[in-house]
This record gives sequence, C-alpha cells and structure tokens, in this order.
Amino acid sequence: MKSILRKLMMVLTLTTLAPLALADTPPSLQVPDTHSIQSKGVINLYRVQIQGLEFGRDKEMIDAEVFVTLDSKPGMVFTLRLHDDSPPVNTVIAETLREAYLSKSPVTIYHQIAPERKNVKIHMVQLER
Repeated sequence: MKSILRKLMMVLTLTTLAPLALADTPPSLQVPDTHSIQSKGVINLYRVQIQGLEFGRDKEMIDAEVFVTLDSKPGMVFTLRLHDDSPPVNTVIAETLREAYLSKSPVTIYHQIAPERKNVKIHMVQLER
C-alpha cells in the first residue's frame, strides 16, 4: 500500500511540476530564448569593476560589475551583475566571457530586449565552434 501511495505522489508531483519547469525554456538549443535578443561577435572589451560603481547616464545608467563590448555591435555595452544577491550562474557567465575574450573566441550573448538602450543586461552566453 505504501509503495502505491508513494508512486501516486510521485506521478502527481511530476505532472504538477513538469509544466512549470518547462514554461520558460526553449524547445531546443537551436531555438532562441523568447525573452532575449542575441548578438554575436568577438569580445573587444572586457571590464570588471567593484560593486557600487554605476555606468552610463540618465536612462542608460546601469548597476553592474562586468561590462563587455562586441566587435559586431559598436556602441553597445553588455552588462552583468555580480552582487551578493545575484544568481551564482552570473559568476560562471563572467568567467566564460573572460575566457572567450582571452582566446578571441566568438560568442553569442543573449540580452534583454531594450531597443532604445545601448547598455543592456546579459541573460546568457553561448560559445560555438
């Protein structure tokens, strides 16, 4: 009886959580994220600064610690926060961007949809061969 109850609970849990977990994910790695725009290029500037320094002016002002520019998007700055309350994956993204900069590897940066802004937040980074 306990085994049946346990299996029933597992099925109910999976049917409840599975749609929630997949709601915001793209159907495959080949399909772009619907919450981001992608920009591809080689990193020509990688800047890291201490927490609390802001960058930009007026509506372009952003609070971040990592700044990246791409050769293909002059005038655009891609930013990443490394604050204490930031997700741990932001550190991995920052390290990935640094490695891509040092090796001059092309990157795909998925960033916020903000057509009127030149300073945008990074959502994810992808490296390809």
